[in-house]
Amino acid sequence: MTQSASNAPTILLEQANPYETRVAQLESDGRTLYLYLSPVDDLPGETNAVWVRNLIEAPADSDRESMQAGQAPLQKKAACKHPAGLPLPAKNELDLVWFAEGTGVALYYQGALEAVVPPWSGLDRIQGYAREALELDVATLPLPQAGSPFLDRLQSNLDFWTQRSQADFWPRFRDQLLAWYEERLGRQHRQYFALERKYPPMAVVEFDLPDEWRSPNADFDRLYLTLGMSYQPMPGLERSKENAASKAWTEIITKGHSDLRQLPGYIGRMALYPWLSGSFFFYVHVYESGQDGPKSDYIFSEQLKK
Repeated sequence: MTQSASNAPTILLEQANPYETRVAQLESDGRTLYLYLSPVDDLPGETNAVWVRNLIEAPADSDRESMQAGQAPLQKKAACKHPAGLPLPAKNELDLVWFAEGTGVALYYQGALEAVVPPWSGLDRIQGYAREALELDVATLPLPQAGSPFLDRLQSNLDFWTQRSQADFWPRFRDQLLAWYEERLGRQHRQYFALERKYPPMAVVEFDLPDEWRSPNADFDRLYLTLGMSYQPMPGLERSKENAASKAWTEIITKGHSDLRQLPGYIGRMALYPWLSGSFFFYVHVYESGQDGPKSDYIFSEQLKK
């Protein structure tokens, strides 16, 4: 029979990702410690949870009794390194590091990896990984062994946020990409539209449409390009079997007309969509803007037809 020492749940650690789309919570009920990952407000997504450690003695078998009672289940004895339970960690010993996409998070205890809710949490009934796990139970697997590419991925998350925390990173990236656009198009941009969101910083720039890109029967006279999508990986690729090997780094390029004043806003919302929704854009995907008109929906293509 499961031992009971349940208290009102206590949140030891809580943090939103830099995109402000997911929140991670490390929660204890006096019996167990779980890491939860949930969408913020009404944004799409599911809540996922990985077991971190037992705080009391582990049951001999899988803890179905707690699940039936609506409690977080204990890890069974054979599946945890410390079946007698471990103490609650101190808050100042804990850190969270987000996956670059913002849809996964890793917990560190005293500088060592403790648990992970990855972006693919929930697939094949697996929620994540924990250092205290010895085998699969309560949808939690042991951490991958040293040398695993997964651990390299976690290190790349640290490197990603270290780089992007530098004050000059975004201005430097933005200016370099804008200069590259201007060199390739052979002209200066007309207007720059900054997206009003703290993270990810992005912009839309407007150019006069190059003569060689004009069509005799089309009324396009402007070219619009995004700045900022290609400096971070899109979320959701692990959930797509055909695109899992791609990072889908991209920028949006589209023709438009100067009278379509709402067009930069459309493009800006498209640029932010992957990180707000937790999904990705790929070739042949369609974006429905929700606006009326013949030029309000967009199809993604690998190459822009001149």
